[in-house]
Amino acid sequence: MYLRDNGGGITRESLEFWNKNKNSIGKVTHVEVSAEGLYLEDRTGENGITYPVEYNFIAFGERGAIMLSGCNCGYGGEGPNGTAKVLAELGLTLEEARKAMFRKNIHYDVIRGELIPPLE
Repeated sequence: MYLRDNGGGITRESLEFWNKNKNSIGKVTHVEVSAEGLYLEDRTGENGITYPVEYNFIAFGERGAIMLSGCNCGYGGEGPNGTAKVLAELGLTLEEARKAMFRKNIHYDVIRGELIPPLE
């Protein structure tokens, strides 16, 4: 099961989606985040215009995955701060999560509690 937020790229909405649906995928095993899109899909709006939706955050669980469009990494903005909140919820300290959010790519092994590569 792959669950995706509405694709609006709004961090607050992505975090609300995460909080509402995180238990649906079972225990989270790892998280991938990228400054570039990890998953891209075309979506057709009510006006009939097709536009691309980019998901930069994927949390993989035992029963599926959640993709978020409003959480990303690579700079100090709202999207990476949303990512830091989820990473802290999954076991990193908030300090570690805030350091990691500046990376262009984040791989977090939740089972081992390790960022790969580790923080310096």
